[in-house]
Amino acid sequence: MKKKLAFIILLMTVFSMTLSAQIKRYGLFFGGSINTMNIDKSLYYDDSEPNTVMGYNHNTQDTTYTVSYLPVDGASVKPNGSVLFGGFFEYMTSDMVGLQFELLYNQYGYKLKGTVDQKNIADDEVMTYNYESNLKMSNITAAILVRIHPIKYLSVDLGVQPSYCFRMTKETHKGPFHKNHVYDSKTEYSPLNVGATGGFTAYWGDVFFSARYTLCFVDVLQHKTPYNYKEDDSAGVIKYYYNDVKSKTSSVQLTVGYRIR
Repeated sequence: MKKKLAFIILLMTVFSMTLSAQIKRYGLFFGGSINTMNIDKSLYYDDSEPNTVMGYNHNTQDTTYTVSYLPVDGASVKPNGSVLFGGFFEYMTSDMVGLQFELLYNQYGYKLKGTVDQKNIADDEVMTYNYESNLKMSNITAAILVRIHPIKYLSVDLGVQPSYCFRMTKETHKGPFHKNHVYDSKTEYSPLNVGATGGFTAYWGDVFFSARYTLCFVDVLQHKTPYNYKEDDSAGVIKYYYNDVKSKTSSVQLTVGYRIR
């Protein structure tokens, strides 16, 4: 009985020493990010305003219909910028290894720049416009990180970053024309996403500076591809088809934060 009691006391002592060695901290951070999206070529088009053209139907009568898609010439995908902020809870299992849980607001997205040639159906004059679209995805994101401290004032951070996009918008400029579009989460994009993230954090007392790269795995856009259409012979109208397109996001984020405890 005395041996069992001594063994239990020893276990409780080791457990309490382990708990006392574990460090729990929490705090806040804010910063900015540079975001881009690896988009499909079928998204290189202009939808800032409809373009009315003349068509020909099966009743041998001329008619007009509206096509919202014009190709963007010389198109290039550029990154866009955004702010981010959030909070964290850090649990150190030893002096070298810890876990960190984060909840934050951040954004993904991209810019598309180029030119658009539009023909005036009244006099066939072709006008060339500078074109720019800016897509932004507003997310609530959770991050789960393993933090490895090779030295006291530096950590290597690796983990996963699931996110939920609650709003996606695209602002488009084509010459004097301007348009804002709010995407529908049920038909136009997938709100749930997940990515891998990694980076470094440098500490100066309770203040820290972090640099991190995130690569997401989900093609978020479901788009009505303008160049994949078929004429319905029975009705004499053009039908467009919805396709999933290549649209994976990535982001570089720089933050500064403070450990409250």
